[in-house]
Amino acid sequence: MILREAAESGTKAALITPDRSLTRQVTAALDRWAILPDDSAGRPLALSAPGRFLRHTAALLGQKLTADSLLTLLKHPLTASGPTRGPHLLLTRYLELKLRKTGPAFPTGPDLLEWAAARSDNALPWAQFLADSLQNLDQIPRRPLAEHVTQHRALSEAMARGLDPSGSGDLWNKAAGIEALALMETLTAEAAHGGTFSSAEYRDLFEALVNKGEVREPVRAHPNIMIWGTLEARVQGADLVILGGLNDGIWPKLPEPDPWLNRSMRKK
Repeated sequence: MILREAAESGTKAALITPDRSLTRQVTAALDRWAILPDDSAGRPLALSAPGRFLRHTAALLGQKLTADSLLTLLKHPLTASGPTRGPHLLLTRYLELKLRKTGPAFPTGPDLLEWAAARSDNALPWAQFLADSLQNLDQIPRRPLAEHVTQHRALSEAMARGLDPSGSGDLWNKAAGIEALALMETLTAEAAHGGTFSSAEYRDLFEALVNKGEVREPVRAHPNIMIWGTLEARVQGADLVILGGLNDGIWPKLPEPDPWLNRSMRKK
């Protein structure tokens, strides 16, 4: 409410906090009044559309496909994000009705093909595409990191492309897509030195990397409402300053573990 009042009165106001969870909550609250704050840290890559999409596809590796995970991926805005998006959504709706009503809970390629063959709306090519893209994902052995990255990227681009003959849909477009592509290319370049990974270890690695990414999108933010981290706040000023997240462990954050000096010794 304080930031909203500042926006209405023309007061330059800044929220200063290192707590990214708090900044997302504040941004969501301000959105109710169509106020977009100028966030110096941008947006976490993991919460962007490409970041979520890549996390969904990574979660399929080494796991038995469930109806929920399949529908989650099929409904994502970047799945089949080319010209075939409309028919894809329609078939996804029909497939969801079938899975919710009669299952199976763990659909396989033959299950999808059997469902499509019983229809008269040209669902068979779409089901064949899904069966080919998602087959044997639960049978991935321990292997070099480079092979995990290659399959992950190929699966992601195939699902984003849909039935289009080429391309990768809108997966690598816009600021978030560019950052996601840079992450995948960096991972590809360094994968040769990564050794061997199981599917679970690769998923954990990818989650850790994507959670570190940030996206700074070219948006027109409110000129008087800012969100700063502790570093940016040192060199900028505002008429109204709000300090958020003043909780022990967040700000100030807990000291890093030290193999030589414990906390009491460092106080001395």
